[in-house]
Amino acid sequence: MNNGQWWAVGLSDAIEPGHTLAVVCEGKPIVLFRDEAGQAFALEDRCSHRRVPLSPGPVKPGGLQCPYHGWTFDGNSGRCTDIPNLGREERVPSSYGVTPYPVAEANGFIHVWLGDWAPGEYLPAASYRKTGIEYTGSAVVSLARDHYLDVMLDGPECLLAFTGVQITDFFLGDPRQDGDHLVLDRGAIWKGKGVGPAFVRDYPLVVRTSVPLVGGVITVELLSVDEEPLITICIAATENRRGTTSLCWRGGLHGSTISDSTMRWRFSRVIGRKPFEVFSEIDGNAIAALQIAPSLERIWPSSTASGSYSSFSPEVC
Repeated sequence: MNNGQWWAVGLSDAIEPGHTLAVVCEGKPIVLFRDEAGQAFALEDRCSHRRVPLSPGPVKPGGLQCPYHGWTFDGNSGRCTDIPNLGREERVPSSYGVTPYPVAEANGFIHVWLGDWAPGEYLPAASYRKTGIEYTGSAVVSLARDHYLDVMLDGPECLLAFTGVQITDFFLGDPRQDGDHLVLDRGAIWKGKGVGPAFVRDYPLVVRTSVPLVGGVITVELLSVDEEPLITICIAATENRRGTTSLCWRGGLHGSTISDSTMRWRFSRVIGRKPFEVFSEIDGNAIAALQIAPSLERIWPSSTASGSYSSFSPEVC
């Protein structure tokens, strides 16, 4: 476990009052639930009695009830508050309970705190802002979290796509550190407007990936060459079991217009077609063929020589 870290683990609108959501964060099974008043809670998703998952159980006024033997656990403290087969004169031992996790919501994401001390104030999704019609989703992908972050730098076209846009592998400068994120710009072109040699191309679009060095969330932006934002996606990635990664994301289209866009792009906007896709299934052959380049800077932030990335290499995705 990474002590002292907020993690964005789910979408706020994925849990209605009186319902639960099972998630895995840094390998830990966690159940999220809301009481009837709408307050969110997070508990270890494992009953302290028979170790069965709590997430299939019903939400009760006193907390979350285990579906197996009916033990009920308080959302704030994790303490067991009711055991059905105890007599009225018997009290539930104070040692009976499950691990509770502090919860905070921001910009449509539910965060849980994994740490041995008081939660910090900064939430990873605090910088995300909804723009226009919002598109959301979640998935578990067959790629370890560290590798997912690396591929987001080395070849984001293997993990997501923008409608009517081709992401190239030409880096517009070197990776740069911005706070606790590593940021990289790469050129992109409109599909259907020709390809041509990358080293003489004036790229009309920029794909900017901002990848966390520790914890946090991924931000991917599609920008015009003048830095006007077109699409912003916020992707939360946490370690699941057996080398997989849990994802949840929110994103939307900005109101910016761009004069040299294709008819396909403009028509897609008119009919309300989804402007991007985050892949839930990943092509392992494409991942294996990627050259390891900008991701080295995520591991060794000061080790990469200046100017070493601004060159063309054959596209593999």
